[in-house]
Amino acid sequence: MKSEIAKTEYFRLGNMTLLCLLTLENGYEILGSVTKTIAKETDEEEARGMAYQRAIYQQIELESLPETRTVGVIPTNLK
Repeated sequence: MKSEIAKTEYFRLGNMTLLCLLTLENGYEILGSVTKTIAKETDEEEARGMAYQRAIYQQIELESLPETRTVGVIPTNLK
C-alpha cells in the first residue's frame, strides 16, 4: 500500500487543523485531517503523524469497498 503513494503533502489551516494529502501513483488523492492544539514543533510532528494515519485509514477503507458505478444523479433531498 505505501508503495502506491507518490507524494505526501501537509497543510496547516488556522491554529489547530492540519491536513495530509496523499497522492497515489494513479493520480487519486486521499485526505486525512486532525484538529488539536499545536503549540510546539513536537505537537506539529504528532499532528502530521495522526493526519497521515487517518489518510491511510481512508485509503484502506476505499480499497475494501466494492467498485460500483452510478448512473445519473443521486438525490440528496430524501427525507
